[in-house]
Amino acid sequence: MIIKVKRLSKLMPMKTELINEFYLMQQSRSNTKYLEVLDERVYEPVKKVNKHVSTWMEGRGLMLMNLENTLNRSVRRLRKKYFRF
Repeated sequence: MIIKVKRLSKLMPMKTELINEFYLMQQSRSNTKYLEVLDERVYEPVKKVNKHVSTWMEGRGLMLMNLENTLNRSVRRLRKKYFRF
């Protein structure tokens, strides 16, 4: 949105252009700053939490798979030792 200042005389066209340019500059900066703040305060923490949770779940899954493999090996060994037919 461009602010339109009424020209009271022929001496003011440069001032009006400067005001409009200043307004446009402020708008472009505010959008950039808003996006940076949004990225810093919302997206970065969410990315960190997602990474932490997925790493934790991966570690837990690997631990459970290793535990299951160990248990299956132990059960197989016990079956061979005690339940021979």
